[in-house]
Amino acid sequence: MRNLTLLIIIIFYGMTSKAQDLQQYQWQNRIIVLYANETELDLLTMQLELLTEEPNELSERKLLVIQAHKDRYKIIFPENSEWVSSSLKGELNIIKKTEFEVFLLGLDGGIKLRQQEILQTEKLFSLIDGMPMRKAEIRRKDQ
Repeated sequence: MRNLTLLIIIIFYGMTSKAQDLQQYQWQNRIIVLYANETELDLLTMQLELLTEEPNELSERKLLVIQAHKDRYKIIFPENSEWVSSSLKGELNIIKKTEFEVFLLGLDGGIKLRQQEILQTEKLFSLIDGMPMRKAEIRRKDQ
């Protein structure tokens, strides 16, 4: 009975734990998180347009694009998902006054870039292509 109770607790916390919002993608995907409040939806739209113009480049670099807003997020690329309740804003330490912010998380889950302006794809791809794991991916592909 004790083991069953423990299993139920683990399952319950596993399903509701917000700390695993991004951990589920670790070592599988690089992640771009786009955070915008209600006043900066134009910047969000512009950033999404820039990114989605180059789907092959995003796919080749194993990128997920996530739109975050207050207490929820959804995946935008490679395909749209439904909104998911989340504490992503807290996990990324986004302060209350932040209107727009772009994050790049590496395969290891670490924040590799954080800025409050539109991220140009040239800068994004150059940064990723300079990472050791990406260089290894390119070498493996070329062999």
